[in-house]
Amino acid sequence: MLPRIFHAVRAGFAIALLVGSAIAAPVMGLRPVEPQPTADQLEPGLAVRYTYAIMNHIAEMKGRKFESGPPILHLDWHMGTGIVLTSKAREGVGAIITGLVRFEKPGVYGLDVTSNDGVRLEIGGQLIHEDPGVHSDTTSDRIDVRIDQPGWYPIQIMYFQKRYTATLAVRWIGPGETGKLNPVPASALAHPKS
Repeated sequence: MLPRIFHAVRAGFAIALLVGSAIAAPVMGLRPVEPQPTADQLEPGLAVRYTYAIMNHIAEMKGRKFESGPPILHLDWHMGTGIVLTSKAREGVGAIITGLVRFEKPGVYGLDVTSNDGVRLEIGGQLIHEDPGVHSDTTSDRIDVRIDQPGWYPIQIMYFQKRYTATLAVRWIGPGETGKLNPVPASALAHPKS
């Protein structure tokens, strides 16, 4: 009797592992900017506003005073103990990063996000990833997003760094591509001219 129960439990566990490791359905419903901007309406990189305080959660950024900083020209930041992004500080930095990201073709893109500390990523009005608390370098699972219409999509990243080391990186891979994910290229990031 015991061996049958063992085999049934083992088979159920294997099925649970297979189901648990299945790739989630792609995030859908991302909305592009309408009307699409022309090249002369855009500046390179993403706009950023900073606040300075020791925080433990993304929610603590709400209601704080922010100041504009130099644009974020790429999304591959491994700062260690250096200055956080384009801010003025090495610790206690909150950032709201906004602008546009360009998807060249329709289809399913794979993305992941590495952060230290908290992060919240929205694209096209949809929440893509959130890891809002204090933590060491942590990379999300792959997140698939379906792009129905190529072009520029609004992007917003809320990010904070509490103390010591800092990282913020967003990587992707395009539809039909194989291999590893690569940092979102600078050429795919822009923000409206002020």
